Amino acid sequence: MKRWALIVGLAIGFAVISYTIIDQTPPKTVKDNTPQRTIQVKEENAVKTLVKPEPLKLTVILKEHYIDGVMETTRKEETIWSMMDFWASYEDWTLEDQQLDRVVFERKVEDISPLTKQQGYFGLTNDGELAVFQGVPNEGKVMESFKPVPIKPLESKRESELKDGIKIKNYRHFEQVVRQYSEQGEV
Repeated sequence: MKRWALIVGLAIGFAVISYTIIDQTPPKTVKDNTPQRTIQVKEENAVKTLVKPEPLKLTVILKEHYIDGVMETTRKEETIWSMMDFWASYEDWTLEDQQLDRVVFERKVEDISPLTKQQGYFGLTNDGELAVFQGVPNEGKVMESFKPVPIKPLESKRESELKDGIKIKNYRHFEQVVRQYSEQGEV
């Protein structure tokens, strides 16, 4: 029986030693893949940013400078969903001013203004200079935007044409009259 007790004791010892060797393998870890949400607490000393949540609302001012000296200004409110699209839509314009809620663009237009096309007449000022009038020269006023141009000495027929007023038809006509009558030959 002592033998048997020795065998059982050795078997138990062997089992305990085997268990401790097997138990020393690193424990398996289980990852928790459930989505976690971070809760942010607003601090009293938090810094405010200049970034506004989309969509952004801006006042857009467009200034168009025409060759006859007229400048037209258009003001509009725009809702911007994509800044890339916004800048792309004004790629032909020059940025003049930009503020947090307002953008000003300008561009030169190689044409006469719509106002000049509708109501513009060439005529002579009291000083005998070529000018663009809003309306016929006898009744209209000189457009302040167009600088009067000294003219060549004229035949009486040409002078009376200008006194009566020459209706401005289009850009080509505008340039032609300026070249024809002015000393400088260009605007």
